[in-house]
Amino acid sequence: MEGVVSASASTDPLVGTQSVDPEWTAEALREADRDDSIDAVVLRVNSPGGSPAASWEIYQAVSEMEKPVVVSVGDVAASGAYYFSSAADLIVAAPSSQVGSIGVILAAVDLEELLEKVGMKYTVLTRGDYKDMGHVSRELTEEEKDILRQQMDLIYQQFISDVAKARDPLNEREVEELANGLTFPGEEALEKGLVDRTGSYRDALDAAAELSGFEPDGYGVTSLDKDRGVGLLSLLFGTSGEGGLREWGIQLLKTAGAGVSPSSVPLFR
Repeated sequence: MEGVVSASASTDPLVGTQSVDPEWTAEALREADRDDSIDAVVLRVNSPGGSPAASWEIYQAVSEMEKPVVVSVGDVAASGAYYFSSAADLIVAAPSSQVGSIGVILAAVDLEELLEKVGMKYTVLTRGDYKDMGHVSRELTEEEKDILRQQMDLIYQQFISDVAKARDPLNEREVEELANGLTFPGEEALEKGLVDRTGSYRDALDAAAELSGFEPDGYGVTSLDKDRGVGLLSLLFGTSGEGGLREWGIQLLKTAGAGVSPSSVPLFR
């Protein structure tokens, strides 16, 4: 799972940057859970986080899985990416992976002085006292900052509560102590209870096989890619079975949503 977590996930054709699509991911997990030829799922995660709503959607889908789910951390599983990773049965990270960054950030750009210098003016018409809150043409008022802080606090507490629920025996107080926005190297994350083991992607596959009752060499793996991009899911199946997934696909009909200014949306990053 590569890139920023976003409900408007896409691939940039020029630089090849990818996003983690919550709709596709959640449906892929549900299909894997229903498929009798699949015994476990490994999520390969390499993401700095992103949208709280999109991260929560994936968290819910992972939480609802009846089959074992193991997360294999690549370079980073931070913020929203750690949020949904925490719901897995097991998290395996490399000793040098960056894990955690539990927190919320919101950035509002104020271009008022710049616009004055270049002689550019905005005419903003609204109905509703706060409809233009976060607009680039002016600075946030103190009242608006207080409103946004309250909203961020709710999201922050939800983050802490859900991680504590998933990462038992960590409790909310212990998670809150770690919720300072920092990432931790895999070795330190293990000591703090944010991951379960240090190891490679292969170690994560073996761990999923172990949870499924297979011997280390008694399973096969099918990688499921989105848009022929980075491997998202590794689906484990017993070698004595039907050979795993032969025909597997998901078709999602999606409509483009209206754009939302990043300045008005909190992020898990």
